[in-house]
Amino acid sequence: MILCFGILLLLGLASIGRDGRSLPFYGVLCALSGGTVSSGLLWLTTAAALLVLSIGTWRWLQQFAPHRPEREAIWPIIGAMVLLLALGLSGATLGLAATLATGVVLTGLCGAVSGPVLVQFSGFIRAACGLLVLACVLHSWFFLVASIALSVVFFVFGLVLLPRLAWRRVEGDLV
Repeated sequence: MILCFGILLLLGLASIGRDGRSLPFYGVLCALSGGTVSSGLLWLTTAAALLVLSIGTWRWLQQFAPHRPEREAIWPIIGAMVLLLALGLSGATLGLAATLATGVVLTGLCGAVSGPVLVQFSGFIRAACGLLVLACVLHSWFFLVASIALSVVFFVFGLVLLPRLAWRRVEGDLV
């Protein structure tokens, strides 16, 4: 459990300031992390939702030009690390799994606070994946349904807004 969550948190920190090229691997790691603390139909539903969300979003984001991170992407990473430290120091009463899953949500939200629109959208999708993992940790069907609804809302916003705000890829060139 700790290994899966540790790798997931490292990938979350490494993907801050970057576009959604790592979303499929992130979704698989989220499903594995959720599987370490949950089982049965709840985990199966969560894993299916995670894989559909991450791989579907990744396939859809391929039509946009890739983003190359800049030097200023370091500040959200530092902010995420400070928030994770504060969460680790104060969240001892929640339990280890809930604290780590909340950290996954926080890294996604820290990735959504800066950068171009494509990077922010990828951060929100990572935060939604973290909420799905948190639903597994809490063993809550209500939280799972709410997380799936929030993921659908993020995806619909992306479908509507990203074509107007992000650069499209046309035959390998930017338009």
